[in-house]
Parts: sequence; structure tokens; C-alpha cells
Amino acid sequence: MRYPLRFRVCAPLACLTLVALSGPVTSQSGSDVRNQIGNYLQTHHEIGQLSGAVLVADAGEIVYQGAFGLANADWSIANTTDTRFRLASITKQFTAMLVLLLVEDGQLALDAPITKYLPDYPAASGDRVTLRHLLNHTSGIPSYTDRPGFLRNEGKSELPVAEFVAKYCSDPLEFEPGAKFHYNNSAYFLLGAIVETVTGTTYRDALREHVLAPLGMNDTDVDDEYAVVERRAMGYDEILGGHRVALWMDMSVPYAAGGMYSTVGDLWRWDQALRSKRLLGGKLEREMFTPGLEDYGFGWWIRSPAGKGAEAVTAPGDSEDRAIEHSGGMPGVSTLIWRQPARGRCVIVLGNTSGTAHGPIQRGVVEILGGQIPKKPRPRGDFEISRCVLTEGIEPALAQLAKWPEVVRERYIERDVNRIGYGLLEQRRFAEAIKLFEFLTAAYPDSANTWDSLGEGHMRAGNRDLAIKNYEKALALDPDSATVPGILKRLRDR
Repeated sequence: MRYPLRFRVCAPLACLTLVALSGPVTSQSGSDVRNQIGNYLQTHHEIGQLSGAVLVADAGEIVYQGAFGLANADWSIANTTDTRFRLASITKQFTAMLVLLLVEDGQLALDAPITKYLPDYPAASGDRVTLRHLLNHTSGIPSYTDRPGFLRNEGKSELPVAEFVAKYCSDPLEFEPGAKFHYNNSAYFLLGAIVETVTGTTYRDALREHVLAPLGMNDTDVDDEYAVVERRAMGYDEILGGHRVALWMDMSVPYAAGGMYSTVGDLWRWDQALRSKRLLGGKLEREMFTPGLEDYGFGWWIRSPAGKGAEAVTAPGDSEDRAIEHSGGMPGVSTLIWRQPARGRCVIVLGNTSGTAHGPIQRGVVEILGGQIPKKPRPRGDFEISRCVLTEGIEPALAQLAKWPEVVRERYIERDVNRIGYGLLEQRRFAEAIKLFEFLTAAYPDSANTWDSLGEGHMRAGNRDLAIKNYEKALALDPDSATVPGILKRLRDR
């Protein structure tokens, strides 16, 4: 079974051709820092973990700008620092700002229920969920991107906003609003719908009027996959042995949760506007950057200084080490904006492969800014494991897996090797995909998902009896599965 795609989490993927463009150095660190950052990023590029553009600022000044890889691999067109990249979930901070500006203007209220602005929304949940719950991911409304296979199937269809809300954002609550944090694209889709209702215009036009135009962000907009957009990067996913064009999706689907594009330069303007409180200040600005559950504010994660205690998490002021960030991910996209306002630091990574390793890149760059030598980037673990499975066998791969830190084994490897297996299935490389899924059942025997994937591999390869056998194991581990009983019935009826 595939893991659901979301608009934020990425794993490192494709290696494309390098074009490096370093901008003028204006910080006190000088050319040494610029060269160190450039060399560090080049290493990430060489192992397939960076295709896109990067901007780094320190003490309020740009110290590095560079671009790597190809914006269009068909035509060998290089990425530049002026290339426009899809932002994925970085979009959420712009939606949050737009909502807060409308609150300041008196058109919206943070603690008003959804049904005040969307009267046709189901009252059982809409009367209990407020805009605040939507902004900080505590609404309890199920996220439409959590639906298995959503982006691959429903993600190709264009629906009017109201129809999409009714069909995909109106399911019964999963928990009491405010009680838990659950990252939620439905919440930000609903915020976009509410913006359209109160402004009487489209989300895109409202965003341009209230946020983008006042800041001179002329390279930033809401994406339309049918429009001709100059300097827009194509998105790519890496597969074993190469890369391919990423899964196509209608950009009306990510919408206010993940539908924008921008450049590193425009996001630098955004960072400067936030630092100077050019658009929003006072109580609402403080609320935006005050962490709630899971350290999430409104459209941002607010990270406390390491080791300084819980009081640092909740303090709204800008300590020197306090970091504010958000990443974005969707097929062919991996992005990050990371900010330390008190130090004037900002790291912007816009990647046009799902495998651009924005997190490790940001951490290494910040270590360089702090005078440290970052660890040398290493190839991604799921590819190392997968190649070991296919070239040496399952037992050597299990031995290699045991050497990885537990958090990597438990949180990432199963998910990411599973995705590689599905990539192989899509290339009709059934024997290799099945071998990877067999490895996963050996490494994670108590996971229903691994047996489900192995069942699907055999099913697509035409191995009916083996498919049934493995789906039965998946069902035994997850008797409440919504999909496996139907699959088993269809297989047995053949």
C-alpha cells in the first residue's frame, strides 16, 4: 500500500546537471563563507540531493545565491536564481498572513466558526471549528491528502472550490477541535474558501492585492498548470537508474494549502517584510509566531533554542536562537524557508525534485554560518538499502539496515523503500519491486503495510495465489482495513 502523499514532506532524490550562480557577498563573513556554502551545496548536488536554487542570508544581508541542476531536462535548460519553483506547503504562511490581514480589517474573526463564513458547511463540525483551529492544525477535520492514492487519482481533477469543499473537506471530525495537532491540508483549503467568500474575489486575486503586490513580489503567484509561466521549473522524481517527470496534478487541488510558486529572491523579500513587520504587527503578528501544539503557530513551525527549556518554546519574543520555518513537498517539489529573525539569518531552498534534501542542506549551511564544519553529505539511506537488496540480497540489506539509527529505521526506511518499490512497479520492473517488498516484510514483519505492498506487487505481476497469500497476512495484521477485503474478494473471484 502506498503511503499518502502530502504537501510538505520530501526525501532526497534526483541528481541533475550543475549551474552555479553566486550572488554578491554583502555580509561580514565574506567570500570564504560563500565558497564554503557553494562547495557544500555542490556535494549535495553531486549525490542527487539538490536540484534547484538556494539563497542564504546572515546579519540581514545575502551571503550566497546559487542554482543547481535543470529546470527542464528535456531541453537541458538550467535552473537559475530567477527560476520560479512551486512552493507546496510554504503556501500556508501566505494564506495565514492573508487571513490575519482580513482579521485586522474586520472582515474575519479568529474565533468565529466556519459556518459563519461557509453557511452550507456541515454544522455538526462547522459550528465547533474556528478559524484559529484551521490555522494551527487543531481542527479535527480529516485532511484530504491523507486519503490513500488521493493525489494520484482525485488529484488530477479540477473542481470548483465549493464543490471540492463539499466532497473532500467535510468529513466528520477525527477529534475534538483544539484537543490535538494533526497537519491538515483541508484546513488551509477551507481558509482559501473563506477568503473568497468574504472578499467576493478569488483567493489568487485577494492574495495579490493584500500581500504580493504591496511587497513587490512580482515573481510569485498562485500556480495554474495550464498557464504559460516564464522561467517555471518542471518537477522531477528520481527512480533507481535515473529520473522522470513527476506525477501530474491539477493545481486547483493544493490551492491555498500548497498551490503557489516563487523565486528565492521573492522569498527573501518576504523574509525582510516579516522582519520589518511591514504587513502586520501587534497582537496578530505575535499570534502568528507563537507556537501552539507541536510548536506550530499560524502557517509556521516555531522552534525553540535547543536545551533551553519549555519556557523558550512559548516565549513570543525573538531570542537569538529562535527559529521559524516551514517546508513544502509534493511530487517533484521539495522546499524550505528557515528564518532566525533576531540574527537576520534566512535559508531558502527551492527544489524541483522530490529528493532535494532541504533539511540537511539548511542544517549544514547554518553550521557554516556558525563557523563549524558540517558533516559531509551522504547518499540517501533508502537508495543505499534498495541497491543492496537488488545487488547483494535481502540478508546483507538487513545487516546494513541494522547499522542505521533507530529513528531512521523506524520512521523513514520502511516508507521510503516502499515508495521506491512502487516506482519500480510503475516501470513494470515487477521482479525488482517484489524483491524490495519482500525485504520490507523481513525487516518490518508486523507492519500490515509491507504485506499489503507485497500483495500488490504480486497482483500486478500476475501472481494471483501469492497476491492472495500476502493480502491475507496484511488483513490479519489490520482486520479493520478498508481496502484489503475488497481486493481479496476480487482476486478470489477471478
